Amino acid sequence: YPNQCTVGYLQLGMNSALDASNGHVCLIAPSQAPVLPSSVNHTSRDSDQSSEWEETIYSYPSLTSTNVDCGDSFWMDACTSDYCQKQNAATEHAGKVMSIPYLISAMSSPPLGHLVDRIGRRAQIAIFSSSLLFVVHLTLALAASSPIGPMIGQGIAYSLYAAVLWPSVPLTVPKQYTGTAFGVITSIQNIGLALFPLVIAGIYNASGGRYIPHVEFFFMACAAAGGGVGFFM
Repeated sequence: YPNQCTVGYLQLGMNSALDASNGHVCLIAPSQAPVLPSSVNHTSRDSDQSSEWEETIYSYPSLTSTNVDCGDSFWMDACTSDYCQKQNAATEHAGKVMSIPYLISAMSSPPLGHLVDRIGRRAQIAIFSSSLLFVVHLTLALAASSPIGPMIGQGIAYSLYAAVLWPSVPLTVPKQYTGTAFGVITSIQNIGLALFPLVIAGIYNASGGRYIPHVEFFFMACAAAGGGVGFFM
């Protein structure tokens, strides 16, 4: 029903999402967000708990997800509790998934570095790690499967590339310039860390507020460039 909340202390009864074609209650899959109210029209006079709200008037004739701020008690507790709880759970899960590459790097970098010390083949490993990273971002761009596998691949690729890149400096630069070489590489790395978010933000805005697939295509291009550099090493 319009101008009614879905779940919270402002909605005492049921306001389930209905299929417009047959009037049946919509079934929400575990991976889907709960349906938001079609419209909301509430003021602080509607509840004695409104002192916790950030606004005094919530009037949205056509409510969208961009209007909902789950940090506001009105949305979190009073009006769209189901949506905000699902969003918080999804954010927590996404954080765990995004930590996978760093956990793998923390655990695998020492043994991989030891392996590189024993077998060498730094150029081949650099090409392999860039190729693996290319496949990772290709999968994230085009596949609808779980991102856990690609995140594991990203962690392995990062660990391998770091294991061959930094030790190569003293092997290729005269001893008296080793510190300068490390400084130049670190400077280039930080320039990339400063500029790439701006590039990604531009791609994101040009893609209508979507990261996939165009941002992943950008990372694929970077991985391909890394593979080319490894080939000429």
